[in-house]
Amino acid sequence: MLVWLAVTAPACIPGGGCPPELQPVELSEFQFGLSQVPADAIAIAQDVGAKYLRPTLSWRAIEPAVEPTGLTVDAVRADPVLVSQYLASHDWTSFDDRLGAIASAGLVPVPIVGHGYTGTLPLRDGTPAAPDVLGREEYLARQYLFTRAVVERYDGDGVDDSPLGLRIPLWQTENELNQAFFTAIFGWRHPAYFEALGSAWYDFDYLTRLLHTLRLAVKDADPTALTTMNFHSDVHPDLNLYFRQPGWLSAIVLWRTEMDVVSFDAYPNYYRSTPPSGAAVGERAAQVATLACGMPVVVMETGYPSAPEEAGFDEEKQARFIRDAFDSAVAAGVRGFFFFGARTPETHAATITPEDLVAIDQLAGWIETGDAASLLSYAIANAAYLQGHLAQVVQAVEGHWGLYRADGTEKPGLDVLRDIGDALPE
Repeated sequence: MLVWLAVTAPACIPGGGCPPELQPVELSEFQFGLSQVPADAIAIAQDVGAKYLRPTLSWRAIEPAVEPTGLTVDAVRADPVLVSQYLASHDWTSFDDRLGAIASAGLVPVPIVGHGYTGTLPLRDGTPAAPDVLGREEYLARQYLFTRAVVERYDGDGVDDSPLGLRIPLWQTENELNQAFFTAIFGWRHPAYFEALGSAWYDFDYLTRLLHTLRLAVKDADPTALTTMNFHSDVHPDLNLYFRQPGWLSAIVLWRTEMDVVSFDAYPNYYRSTPPSGAAVGERAAQVATLACGMPVVVMETGYPSAPEEAGFDEEKQARFIRDAFDSAVAAGVRGFFFFGARTPETHAATITPEDLVAIDQLAGWIETGDAASLLSYAIANAAYLQGHLAQVVQAVEGHWGLYRADGTEKPGLDVLRDIGDALPE
């Protein structure tokens, strides 16, 4: 997979290109962790020497259904009693149990709040309450209220706190928000596929307001807490420019003031198995660092699937990728490394044909080179195939990030993570 130069993002020159309001913080230690944590994540983390876990705190888990009420962000900020009332009127047991178990094991949670994927949003009349369903202003207000309430419960200040008395120092606000439109095209946000055109997920100005609102919610609850947002780095900037949106490196420049830690996700082998491109993670980390203005840089997600074997993925390539990804990222100066999907189902539903593999290879070529015109032309001409069968084929890798086989035996990549944990950088 190609690693692209920041042709659309200005260079970050200390004292010149860096905004004066940026005051870089320092992380007290290297953050070695697991993302997309399974039920037994604590045991896995302890096994490999990871200290950090990144759980998603889903809005739907606390509030399964919502209706618009005309609420605004300004109204909530002007009346903090609304936050206390929200805390008192909802059941937080699932969050307490999950975060409490992590903390009791001596691990540190780095939770995701404000997550806007289809499965994490409450329902409005059976439809995910995305911005264009709930109303864009209402969505900002409700995400602000939820996020501020969550942080208030876990800020350890003695007011409206969880019985755990837990303080969480670092929060991830949203998830891969810089590519919200493309993740909607992929089917993970509502509305999905071509219906995402014209939606809030396509409106970069609105996304900027959303990121600012979520950071505001965290800081209003706990001014000393840190925030991050994991930039999606796998879309060629030319694809973004074709749709009149910033590429991922430009997005860092535009949004770096909305976080304290710059994190990113990298899956350079999502579409192609060979060669395992672990070194690309470090190359991207170096690019991020040039734009981060001294802010800590963290690899928040990365991984390599061990299947489907029809596409050339296997366990040995996975192990090699993990080793190269970690070593290259550390060499680039990252302050954290989170491995994605320690345990996954090790199954997929798609029947993969030789014709599918040809189509994926063709699509991957256009994605790598940023050939938006060819990609869009193909998508329009093959919409039913792309949104139906081929989407399942492409996403078949999602079931195979894990480090354990379906029978519970270990893949070689698990030993690589153990070796990493045994020799962590300071």
